[in-house]
Amino acid sequence: MIWRSSGTLKTCGTARSFLWTPSTSTACVALTIACSGIDARVARDVHKYSESPLLDGKGSYIYSLAVNFLFKGIGTHWTITLDDVTTEGDWSLVSVCNGRYYGGGFMPVAEARMDDGVLNTLVVREVNRRTFLKFVGPYSRGEYAKFPEYAHCSCPKVVHIHSEKPDIVTCLDGESVVNSDVTIKLHDKKLNFFGPEGCSCNRTARG
Repeated sequence: MIWRSSGTLKTCGTARSFLWTPSTSTACVALTIACSGIDARVARDVHKYSESPLLDGKGSYIYSLAVNFLFKGIGTHWTITLDDVTTEGDWSLVSVCNGRYYGGGFMPVAEARMDDGVLNTLVVREVNRRTFLKFVGPYSRGEYAKFPEYAHCSCPKVVHIHSEKPDIVTCLDGESVVNSDVTIKLHDKKLNFFGPEGCSCNRTARG
């Protein structure tokens, strides 16, 4: 990723990409965030609803959010393995964060840094609709720690999600894919990115 601006450009960071490996197709490489769950379903369905002549871009997003929130349910039954710790249950979402931002400004994990070689992984258990409405605002600001009873963040080397049916919708840097088994881990390759002298890819990072 190269950011061009007037003035002198310098290397302002080296980002580790990460590898998303499904069970039935070619692996994909992403850079910022891989999210699975209700947020990924909303992102996927926006493209479907945007084909309607009655909806503009914002309208498509609102319609997709309403359909998924009201009619499709929040949680999905998965088995999640973070390194060697496996937990089966109902989950609202899983966000594997190499970067901080996705979805037009959502910041799930404020401490995520693209140049530290760490996948900050946030898992959120299924909650009811009232609780989800309380959670989504703080979640978008990286304040998941306010909800320790159902949101937990860790830094595994490998993330694996398994479902008994192909219902794992994952959004990778804006691209949506569906599968029943997903493995996410750091890629061996790195990517240099550039900006004006004095800039930092970690300016908005916290913690």
